[in-house]
Amino acid sequence: MSLVIKSPATIGLLSGLVLPPLLAKFVLEPIFIQRKYDEVQNLKYNVEYLGWHVRGLEEASGFKEDKFYSPLSLFPEQRFDV
Repeated sequence: MSLVIKSPATIGLLSGLVLPPLLAKFVLEPIFIQRKYDEVQNLKYNVEYLGWHVRGLEEASGFKEDKFYSPLSLFPEQRFDV
């Protein structure tokens, strides 16, 4: 019985069955999932920046306070350098 387990074919078969799921679960999945979250965060930041940039341009061109574009954000007091 021990000869069957120690044969190169059996070791190769077992490692081929065990290693790919572990590699996918602990190496590949965190890399790609994190990239998706980073892209979403970058898009949120860019939309937020654009909204406050438009508001700054409206302030500079002399719009009245009630006609300002107000970006929808969690932190309305947060201002970006224009």
